[in-house]
Amino acid sequence: ERTRKGRRKGGTEGSRDSGIMDDGGQTEAGWEEVIERCQYSVVVLRFTRPRGFDTSSAPSSGVATGFVVDVERGLILTNRHVVSPGPLTAYAVFQNQEETPVTAIYRDPVHDFGFFRYQPSAVKYVHPLSLPLSLSCRVGMKVRVIGNDAGEKLSILHGTLARLDRAAPNYGRGKYNDFNTFYYQAASSTSGGSSGSPVLDIHGNAIALNAGSKTKAASSFYLPLDRVVRVLRLIQEENPLVCGSCTGKE
Repeated sequence: ERTRKGRRKGGTEGSRDSGIMDDGGQTEAGWEEVIERCQYSVVVLRFTRPRGFDTSSAPSSGVATGFVVDVERGLILTNRHVVSPGPLTAYAVFQNQEETPVTAIYRDPVHDFGFFRYQPSAVKYVHPLSLPLSLSCRVGMKVRVIGNDAGEKLSILHGTLARLDRAAPNYGRGKYNDFNTFYYQAASSTSGGSSGSPVLDIHGNAIALNAGSKTKAASSFYLPLDRVVRVLRLIQEENPLVCGSCTGKE
């Protein structure tokens, strides 16, 4: 019924979409400025898993999406099912084709997000920004999803938040499934390869993390960023990481 957004090599072609008006009734020029400013912070993630571990299959390779949330520390946010719980080799490809190895530094034990780290000094010719994370959203908000949709570099999809209380998507028995959280839902028609794409508002803030979709509908599912913000702050402060869902604390 539902699919992940990480795309394995050899997948099928995806669909396209476009937007006209932004959330505040402004013209498309407002979104063009946001996309121009944010696109260099979005990366293609290419990964190879040498063996299976937990719910990840192996050997496997594929592509997904991530985005820079701390340019000084080289932190890239993406999905847990991209980072995966087992060993992997991964590279980040920026919009100018600069490629740099990344290291998995955090995999959330419950929720579908994780972090890679790259060496900022290794990226010489592109200047990404740290995309700000926001917890502000509402039903009816216009959004843009910038990512590696269907393996196509820098696909830009639009949507409107329709639900903020959708149950975590179920990807099937034996698969990794998030729980103990709500998801956002919008009809943005994302497909394989867009796992980890930022869901942006008209101000250029990332309000959610693209995670999955229905295979026979346009519905896409976004992970809210409240837990992401907490973990990012702890990483930046070099404090111990304790899972709130495991301890009962958030």
